Amino acid sequence: MPGLEVVGEFTVPPPGALRRDFQALHIDFGVPVEAGAPADVARFTALYVDLRRPSTSAFTRVVPLAALLGQRTWSDPETLLARLRRYGKGCGVGAHYVEGILGRLVEAADESAALPSPADPDFLCGLEFASLAAERAHFARHSLDLEAVEQRVRLGPGELLIFDNLRTAHGRAGTRRPEELHQLCVGYRGLGAERQRTLSRRVLAAFDPAHE
Repeated sequence: MPGLEVVGEFTVPPPGALRRDFQALHIDFGVPVEAGAPADVARFTALYVDLRRPSTSAFTRVVPLAALLGQRTWSDPETLLARLRRYGKGCGVGAHYVEGILGRLVEAADESAALPSPADPDFLCGLEFASLAAERAHFARHSLDLEAVEQRVRLGPGELLIFDNLRTAHGRAGTRRPEELHQLCVGYRGLGAERQRTLSRRVLAAFDPAHE
């Protein structure tokens, strides 16, 4: 693998952005399902609240993929990958398909398509669920108990949280003030197709019934 470098640096939420009281569980920069071109991949994400900011009321939600997906059995990895590719084609995605929303990865693995289609011209990524309850219900329909494994972290001023995007998904509960959070993504810039597939298989290994 090439060396790690900064692939994204953000202050969120930006002024004037739509703010909701939760954020759906996702993997930063997504999982490359159909690697049709070089792409940036986020290996780690760091979240930081500036010392000068007032205390936040929002929680970062962190879900270990193996703990959640290990609650039930799945098809073998190659079958799962084929299902993800079919799901992407059904959503009108082109030759380069990257999926970051955990709820979509789960329903694709089960050959289901209940969430709004990205092919819809009014679709906005990240707005698949109207509420936390709706997201939990979605996972429950796939025999996954989200609340049993979800961890919540409230970052205080001056505190830093780092997590591995190959092993976890993250989201939010509560509303953040504009520019409340600094987000840094470290990973691989312009990663080639074969190396994208290697990282994808690492993420999809969490679906493996034998995965510990």
